[in-house]
Amino acid sequence: MARPLLKSELKAQRSREYLMGQRASLIERHGEDLGAFYFLVMLVQTHGRKALKRGDVAGLRALAHDLHAVYVKHTQ
Repeated sequence: MARPLLKSELKAQRSREYLMGQRASLIERHGEDLGAFYFLVMLVQTHGRKALKRGDVAGLRALAHDLHAVYVKHTQ
């Protein structure tokens, strides 16, 4: 028998379900490519805002580095 989930596990599971629902909703409204792009922008905005509030300069630099890598990959 499976054990009940811990509070932190439930929170992580609900967060995942919410994000997947958001992704599906954006893809349904805007199509596969544009919906996936809007979802990525939403994630970047959310993580960037949280890092900024924490004062996490290293996190912001990592986010900028990752965004630049995605840009370079899709523009060359």
